[in-house]
Amino acid sequence: MKKVFAIVFFISLFGHSTFGQGYEVLVDDPSKLLKGHIALEYIAVDAGMANISGAYAWAIGANALYPLLPSLSLEGSLRTPLLKLESAGGLAIAAEAGVSKNLFSRTKLKDEVKILLSFSQSRSGGYVTTKSSTLTTPGKVKTELFVRGGGYYRNSSYEPDYSTMSSITHTGGYAGIGISKGTYFHLRNVESNETFATGTIFRFYADVLLLPSNIKDPRYDDSDMIGFRLGVKWYNSPFTSENDFGRKRGFFGNMFAIGEIGTRPYEGTVLTASVGYVIKKF
Repeated sequence: MKKVFAIVFFISLFGHSTFGQGYEVLVDDPSKLLKGHIALEYIAVDAGMANISGAYAWAIGANALYPLLPSLSLEGSLRTPLLKLESAGGLAIAAEAGVSKNLFSRTKLKDEVKILLSFSQSRSGGYVTTKSSTLTTPGKVKTELFVRGGGYYRNSSYEPDYSTMSSITHTGGYAGIGISKGTYFHLRNVESNETFATGTIFRFYADVLLLPSNIKDPRYDDSDMIGFRLGVKWYNSPFTSENDFGRKRGFFGNMFAIGEIGTRPYEGTVLTASVGYVIKKF
């Protein structure tokens, strides 16, 4: 019996930009940005369009980047679905563990840098509304080029012809290259004299996936093993409270998000997205 599943997710973005009016830049130093994190992912979706039955419709997990050396970090993630569209039995897990090596780092002054002043989310009637306020000012941008690689594991249900429920397990690895861009400022509101820190990190990456796949039902060919993905990770407040005048950030103040698109063997185009909360910053 053919099963159809549709997830409709709307995000409305309402923001405005100012251009430096009312703010004074006190510190412009992206070297103070965090080098790593430990985070909990409380909303994650992972779905292959050619195998919707194997989708993680709602998963939770953990995500980490730990600096071992100035240019070498451990990275990893672990997710398990609370809501699966179909179950082939057993615990479903998606896990990665690897290393990230910086090849070079450069800080350059740019004429226009957009600074996030405020960010908030609200939920009403199934809609998520995101509001943000930004300003644009000259500033320094830190750029890092890195390579990365590691091991990969994921298992889920598999229903290629909508008639036979099986399972599929990808056990292999990934290797890729990426670029990180970050800014960090101390600002003063001229009107209220309030000082605060702000900044962002965007971490872009492209990976080749080598994923030998095991399909439980022996009628299916399991020779395909190559995939890829393009992804980005964004941090809302990528600095410690010590670098923000001791200010404690609220729940969304420590938010980060991940978005990926790519392919996995036998699952076609894959969309992955997650939102998390950073509980430890390095």
